[in-house]
Amino acid sequence: MGTRAHERAGPAPATPGEAPSSDGTHRALPLLRLRSLQLHFTLVLVAGAAVVSALLGTLSYYIGYERAIGFRRDALGAMLQAVEKSAAVGAYARDRILLDELTDGLARNPLVARVEVLAPDGTLLAQRGAARTADAADVVVEARLAAPFDANESVGRLRIVADPDRVRADARGRAATLAAAMVAQTAVLALLLYVFGARVVSQPIVRLARELREAQPGSGRRLTTPWSHRDDELGTLIAGANALLDTNDAALARERELRASIEVMEAQYRQIFDSTSAGIFVLGPDGRLINGNPTVLKVIGMPVDEVRRWQGGEFIQRVFARPDRVEAMIDESIARGETVSADLELLRRDAEPRWVHCLISVQGDAASGSDMIEGVMYDITERRRAEHDARHQAEHDPLTGLKNRAASEAQIDRFIAEAAAAGGEMALLYIDLDGFKQVNDRLGHKAGDVVLQRCAARLQSAVRRTSDLVGRIGGDEFVVALGHSGPQDAALGQIARTIVTRLCEPQEVDGEPVQIGASIGIACYPHHGTVRRQLMQAADEAMYEVKRSGKNSFAMAAAPGRAG
Repeated sequence: MGTRAHERAGPAPATPGEAPSSDGTHRALPLLRLRSLQLHFTLVLVAGAAVVSALLGTLSYYIGYERAIGFRRDALGAMLQAVEKSAAVGAYARDRILLDELTDGLARNPLVARVEVLAPDGTLLAQRGAARTADAADVVVEARLAAPFDANESVGRLRIVADPDRVRADARGRAATLAAAMVAQTAVLALLLYVFGARVVSQPIVRLARELREAQPGSGRRLTTPWSHRDDELGTLIAGANALLDTNDAALARERELRASIEVMEAQYRQIFDSTSAGIFVLGPDGRLINGNPTVLKVIGMPVDEVRRWQGGEFIQRVFARPDRVEAMIDESIARGETVSADLELLRRDAEPRWVHCLISVQGDAASGSDMIEGVMYDITERRRAEHDARHQAEHDPLTGLKNRAASEAQIDRFIAEAAAAGGEMALLYIDLDGFKQVNDRLGHKAGDVVLQRCAARLQSAVRRTSDLVGRIGGDEFVVALGHSGPQDAALGQIARTIVTRLCEPQEVDGEPVQIGASIGIACYPHHGTVRRQLMQAADEAMYEVKRSGKNSFAMAAAPGRAG
């Protein structure tokens, strides 16, 4: 009598012979529908009595049969002992008349089928009865015949073979009588047990079950206790049932109050869940989306109908740009047993990248594979964009957009560290514009800024890879760093030549022709230095050597210890 079973409108209670199924309905048992405890008790008792009777009857029959066979064997043995001495005299004297009379007398017994007197060598001295094939189940008694004057001397053998049909029929009759008596005794005991059990146990329980089924929670109706059962187990059961009804009524009242409170709380939580600025989602053990609030759908930019059609781990694959990072967060949450957070990029659905701060926690039993993955995400796209802009401004020259001096030096240090770790090379080009000061003086700083911007664009177009460094380290001085390049690299000279050619190409600013050039000094790791300062100094000296020798060219730095 659960409190919820009577409070809610549900299926009718199961009748005897029915069992509740998983959907709350009742299905008939596959066996006989037992509509009363009395019938159930009767069938169980009858079945038990039948089994016990069969076992005891079979055992009694077997014991009686064996005893009857043994009794007949003893009777034949007594007959054999009675004529043993006479048969010994007849066998010793080879008195055929005596032996025939003796065997004829024995054969007249209705239990005897055959009598034989055999010589020591097996020769048949006398016989009565028809010969038959020996059977392992035959009752046979046999005695050694000793000489009348010497007990140690054998003069033959006397054998009596019982009539098997008569012996077995007699044994079966005696055994059947014993088995019938045992079955009758069992039946009488079962009947007495049935009468006692029906009147003392089953009928009161059937009445109790009927009253209990008819009792309705909240009606105030209670079960009655028969006077003969006030102090026994049945009386205790009825008292416990009445106490349960009282508790059930009180629980129903409390449940109504709690349900009203829960409905209010659920409405409040649902409102918070639907209106919060954080995206909340719940994934099943297979990674399928079980639930998600409107915010999470807004953040990922997907309609709910499309998301609901995703199977398995498609939610993680279709939402996040790096699904492997999310899987790693899930594994870490399981291992540590706590919430894990990280900034994650969403899969792009347009040119603009989207970022979220995501918190992942795994609830449930990892060993059974029933984990529920709970996630909370906040849209941090604007924050990431602001951080990117701030980092870009801190690392780039505002005029040309190239890496500034600090960022360029940091990038050169990384190139050196990578080359040192791999046992490789890197090249540093120090570039100084020739004739830029005259442009500045003649056309003004604004025109000079335009020239610097164009030179920066031409430098970027001359390098081989986007990973190569192009930076402005001050005024009209620039630096280019190339990874995996050394003095013997033909591409290094080609790049330097391309830079000089492009920077020397004529320009026009505000209708005025502009012509500048470039002097480039080149230093390579580890040939001209193993740290940035050494490479910068070696490249700077090589650049000034170019200026002294005519400008608009490039030169490799001298090896350490050699004059320039």
